[in-house]
Amino acid sequence: DRQVRGRLLAVLRESTAPVPKSALDVVWEEPVQRERALDALVADGLVDPLEDGTYALPN
Repeated sequence: DRQVRGRLLAVLRESTAPVPKSALDVVWEEPVQRERALDALVADGLVDPLEDGTYALPN
């Protein structure tokens, strides 16, 4: 999961705007592991899910 988390965070760090879920979905082929990693990042406060369905790094 550490590798998936790193890839998800890399996409968010490289973007200047909130990222749609579809952009995060392409970073890892296994959907269950990818969703688990994204959920963990949100739970850890490292990623903010926004109301419009996009994701961003916390301010």
